[in-house]
Amino acid sequence: MNLTYKGYDCEVVFGQYGNGNIAIQLVGKENTDYEAELISVASVNDDFETSKGVVGIKTWSENNGILKSLIDGNVVEEDLLFSRPTGFIKIEYYSLTDESIKQINQLKEANK
Repeated sequence: MNLTYKGYDCEVVFGQYGNGNIAIQLVGKENTDYEAELISVASVNDDFETSKGVVGIKTWSENNGILKSLIDGNVVEEDLLFSRPTGFIKIEYYSLTDESIKQINQLKEANK
């Protein structure tokens, strides 16, 4: 999956935190001057284990505007599911799109 964030052409890389929650990073797209470089960590993890298909998105500080890019890139659904306070901020949780879930499942199969 690809998207644009702050003028960078990015590839969406899915992973998993130690507690099983989904992790999302944006890295420089192939054939760019910043290919494979980390552009942003889009997800955030706390001690709250999410249900399958739900991800916490880091929408504050340097990640301002990332939610729009994730929605436009068909990574997450537009509607906020819920938020949870943690420290001085609230983590916003969104549903992954069917396309994201499909890609995550393909990665799991490939890594078996």
